[in-house]
Amino acid sequence: MRKVRNIFDRKTLLFCIVSLFFALIIFFFLPEFTRQFSFSNHIAFRYYLRQLHTIILILPISLFLFSIIPVRKLLDYSKYIGKIKTLPFLLSIFLISFFAANLISYFFYNHIPQGDAVVTFFQAKIFSSGHLWANLPKHPEFFLESMVSSNGKWFGMVQHGHSLLLTPFMVCHISYILSPLLASLSLIIFFCFLQNAYNEKTAKLGTIFLLLSPTFLFISSSYLNQNSSFFLILLSLFFLSKAKTKDTSFFPFIAGVFSGFAFLSRTSVLTFIPPIIIFLILCKRKKGVLFFLLGFLPTFSIQFIDNLLYTGNLFRFGYALHSNANLHSIGFGMGKGEPSFGILGHTPLKALLNLLYNIFASSLHLFGWPLLSLTFIPLAFYKWKRNVWDIFAISVILTSILFFSFYWFHGVSPMGPKYYFEIVPLFVLLTVRGIKKFNVKSLITILFIFDIFVYIPSGLKIFNTVWGTNNNCYNEVKKQELHNAVVFIKDLPGKNEQEITINRHNYLSVAFRNNPDIKKGDIIYAKDLGTRDTLLLDEFKERKVYVFEYLGGGKSWKLQPYSPL
Repeated sequence: MRKVRNIFDRKTLLFCIVSLFFALIIFFFLPEFTRQFSFSNHIAFRYYLRQLHTIILILPISLFLFSIIPVRKLLDYSKYIGKIKTLPFLLSIFLISFFAANLISYFFYNHIPQGDAVVTFFQAKIFSSGHLWANLPKHPEFFLESMVSSNGKWFGMVQHGHSLLLTPFMVCHISYILSPLLASLSLIIFFCFLQNAYNEKTAKLGTIFLLLSPTFLFISSSYLNQNSSFFLILLSLFFLSKAKTKDTSFFPFIAGVFSGFAFLSRTSVLTFIPPIIIFLILCKRKKGVLFFLLGFLPTFSIQFIDNLLYTGNLFRFGYALHSNANLHSIGFGMGKGEPSFGILGHTPLKALLNLLYNIFASSLHLFGWPLLSLTFIPLAFYKWKRNVWDIFAISVILTSILFFSFYWFHGVSPMGPKYYFEIVPLFVLLTVRGIKKFNVKSLITILFIFDIFVYIPSGLKIFNTVWGTNNNCYNEVKKQELHNAVVFIKDLPGKNEQEITINRHNYLSVAFRNNPDIKKGDIIYAKDLGTRDTLLLDEFKERKVYVFEYLGGGKSWKLQPYSPL
């Protein structure tokens, strides 16, 4: 009996038993409960429920393993991390990240842009052709919806910073390298930031946590423009950390420069600016505020020059000219966005539901832990000793949540809560700070083992099934050796969530392959618009015409000669 007591920690065993009941309740009853709500049919929500269902029993298993004292001693990560020298550590982190992101990009994303990244990719194609915008097609309604048509110009509605960074990689035909490279460099910068802000031990731990985050891995393997804003804002934070320790004007100035450049990729990085200014004031760097603004304002202003070039108005962004501008506007009201959660327009209730949905997705996807990924963030302030970086981190998180409460969409996808991607490093920072207050290092190791071998592999499966762009049509075109042709992409009837999801990515899967000057492309990929197809048939009479469509609800597909209705 004494031997058993020496092997097991009884308090942890009690937590294990309690968690087992909790896990079993969720495992057996949550799927049935959520079926009562129509929103539960949404593909992304079902994905997270399935992920929870897959790993919820890992919670009691992890606690049981943690209760075994010899295992606890063996899996104490602090024993191993401290022994690794800084340079080999950073080199290993860089290579692992670069390899993993490219692996996901190739095997799960097919090295092609997913969802919102399609328009960013297409804008980079325009830049790589030596132009700021493309000539407006005669019939733009057949092509990429996320493009803006204005005064004969055809361009992407989103900010163009990421497309500019992507352009040289596209010219060299290695466009898929950019995001994994930015991600791997971001990890190094994050390490340097944490080392300056706290210490090397915290920096090593935080860097590993960020690397093992499913949200980080899934988004950094994609073409999403969040990757460039993420990298640039981390650079800004690194120089901000230097500004705190050294009373010089250079570091806050450079921090401002990179914050301004980040705005060229994502508007949401503005949520960092007020906390940065307050941070510099708290650090008694009043001159630092001035020099930060001197660096920030010129690069921030580049976006308004971009607005003038593309829209003819300094303060009018590209999406304001889009035919569905209501989908991209901020604020509350009946005309804001599409219906979601059964609510028309955007309301405070929808904002609250969006926040709860993001919390649920983050509780799983931030670290791949069963409903625990956010647990240690509030615990960072347990028995708290005043630290200006902790204040800064929570301030940015709260301002970001407030900012996105004014937007009608939640931003959650199987890649993670992508609107919150820029603040993921701050989630990590506070998580590490919270874990430090408790002796749970071995439990964290166990949870990350399950994250690597269970959560991440199961989470990636969706990208090979129904969600995301794919090469199905492109491979058929290559197989049939088509040239000088028009290929119409026909949608499914959209009778269920799976068909709706396939349709959402159906045309996007080939839209980015068009030549920016549509008529010069060997293959012209166009949406099938039924009787209106005759407009393109008349314009391209010299080309062969085909139609690509899915069959059996999306289980198979075919590419065949087009037959007019």
